[in-house]
Amino acid sequence: MKRIEIIFEESNENEIMMILRQANVEFYTRLHGITGKGQSGEKLNNAVGPGLNSIIVIYADEEETGKIVAGIRRFQDVTERMNRPAATRCAVS
Repeated sequence: MKRIEIIFEESNENEIMMILRQANVEFYTRLHGITGKGQSGEKLNNAVGPGLNSIIVIYADEEETGKIVAGIRRFQDVTERMNRPAATRCAVS
C-alpha cells in the first residue's frame, strides 16, 4: 500500500479529478484552501499571492499508484509545454 499526496492549484481541479477517475480511484481525502509557496509562486488567497492550493491524499496499491503517477506526469508535461509552471506536485511514500 502506498500513500500518494497530490498538491495542486485549485484552478486545476477538473484536470486532477479527471486523472483520478481515469485511474479508477474510488477513495481519497481532499483538503481545500491550502496556502503556501512553491515553484509557481505564493498562493495566499490575496493580492500578494492570488489563488489557493488543494491537497489530495490517496492510499493505493502498486497498480493504481502507477496509473495516478503517470497521469500526473502527463499533466505536468502538458502544462510545461504551454510555458506554464507545473503547479502540481505528487509525492509517493
